[in-house]
Amino acid sequence: MATQAGFDPNAFGPFGALFQNYVSALETFSQGRSPFGDLPGFDPQAMASQVTAPLKVAARCQLEVMGLANRRLQAYLQTPSRLALCRTPHDFLNEQMAFFHTAMEQYGESSQKITDAWAHLMPSSAGARIERDYISFNNGSGKEHGAPVKQDAATKQRRVA
Repeated sequence: MATQAGFDPNAFGPFGALFQNYVSALETFSQGRSPFGDLPGFDPQAMASQVTAPLKVAARCQLEVMGLANRRLQAYLQTPSRLALCRTPHDFLNEQMAFFHTAMEQYGESSQKITDAWAHLMPSSAGARIERDYISFNNGSGKEHGAPVKQDAATKQRRVA
């Protein structure tokens, strides 16, 4: 396998050959050829569109988690200076309540954004009904599921004391 122009396999230490194989496979894939040889029915465009949607959602979720971590870290770093301004126990409790209230709001917003991002990938089942296989059991009453109940004259007159 020939090395690519401007690529130094020693730059990555013992992983140079592995990285070079990875980049070569990506290059053949981007040219519309299968990196695994000639496979019948291989469509790189279709495969790329199937792969990119989950990767974009994963990247969006990682970005949201990193943003949440950044907001919470800033809140933790501001806590000592805000608590230093408290003069009474009531001020201290209000500051603590505000801190946790803000934390819960931020966690809720971030989890909602992450859930919404992943929900766009899942097929919608709002209009579709799931077909189920129902098994009916004879429970001793003589009626089957969906079958009309017939009563004869002997059971109508029978009474329990």
